[in-house]
Amino acid sequence: MTIIDLHLHDRAFPGPLGFAAFAAVKFGGYVIAGIALKKLYPSVVAGAAKIAAVRTGLGILLGPAFLIGIAALAAQFQWNPDSELVPYLVLLSLRILIWALVIWIFLRRTQESRAYFWVNAGAGALWSSLLDVPAVVLLAIAPGRIPIC
Repeated sequence: MTIIDLHLHDRAFPGPLGFAAFAAVKFGGYVIAGIALKKLYPSVVAGAAKIAAVRTGLGILLGPAFLIGIAALAAQFQWNPDSELVPYLVLLSLRILIWALVIWIFLRRTQESRAYFWVNAGAGALWSSLLDVPAVVLLAIAPGRIPIC
């Protein structure tokens, strides 16, 4: 397993178009997840777009903070960058927790059964991971990269 090269070695970050493309892919995928969530839990009254907006917003707010935190922990513990399994497992665990929060947000005021709550959160996390493939590719190839001194 290899991480897609974001060309950070060329001293440039993805630009606004790249981030917009990343967010659009995630939002579109989360709309599909919102439709599935509404089928699994019929008492959820929020629309699929609202569910997608909440999930995308949490990802935008929490994603960079978690990334910085994981990078700081990796530096602190002198983590071996040759192993890519640990960061993926940490990311998957965080995504399960974020999906659990999203499901809880929309179920908390309903009488809906919480059966398969964690299974559904896990399925959402796997879906988020699958969405990374097209999202990260678009992030990397979009024009407007920002050079770093």
